[in-house]
Amino acid sequence: MPTLSPDQWRALAPYLDEALGMSEEERTPWLASLRRQDAALAEQLESLLREHEALSSEGFLEQGFVGLPAGSALAGLRLGPYTLRTQIGQGGMGNIWLAERSDDRFERQVAVKFLNLAFLG
Repeated sequence: MPTLSPDQWRALAPYLDEALGMSEEERTPWLASLRRQDAALAEQLESLLREHEALSSEGFLEQGFVGLPAGSALAGLRLGPYTLRTQIGQGGMGNIWLAERSDDRFERQVAVKFLNLAFLG
């Protein structure tokens, strides 16, 4: 899928949320109806749903604990589709890093929080 602009993402996000809340049997006629109203939107949405299915089958969010190097050695580390850029915060519960989406699916900066090991038990 080509990179989505923030405006495109804002337009698609509510439909994606709705589609992900449906069963496959509900989603098929719903997408057909949406396609009759806005074919381009339906096509982008179907592309996102295929990507979601691929990531789900890879178990991206179920990978669990990842051993990480300490401190600034994290800069440039890739976690799934995100690349850590710089540490932006630190506190009693962990460290927060600025990360960027780096797989060209869409542009987005996010914050990634790493909990201190004491909180994992």
